[in-house]
Amino acid sequence: MLQQNTTKRLGYWLLHLHRLFDAATGSALAGERLSRRQWQVLHALGIGVDTVAAVDDAFDPFLAADGEKSYRPIIDEFVTRGWVAVAGETYTLTEAGAAAHERAEAIVNAHAAESLAGISESEFLAANDVLERIARNIQGE
Repeated sequence: MLQQNTTKRLGYWLLHLHRLFDAATGSALAGERLSRRQWQVLHALGIGVDTVAAVDDAFDPFLAADGEKSYRPIIDEFVTRGWVAVAGETYTLTEAGAAAHERAEAIVNAHAAESLAGISESEFLAANDVLERIARNIQGE
């Protein structure tokens, strides 16, 4: 049997890790006035995810966890901050947005290095692969 007789099984660690990531990333990004979710949306825009529908699709599990229907309010806030320009349904980072993304990415990368200390790249990739396979099994793929 893969699961031991314990209350701290896979679901526990996944939820615990999710909460830790939200809190720690938000704390690391406080100086940039960004939460973890805001960072994720900013990063998506920074790598070319350029519509609200595409952002929502990319973060669908987080929408469910956050009890939200869309991350449009985050994108709208970035427009207000001057970080995002709108052309129809397309959203792109402005110079100020690209600079904010660059600053935040440096912070997130430093935070990730601390969070993943002692974990090799192969271990990280293997863990990610295992979690993906579990998800696919549950979804019946």
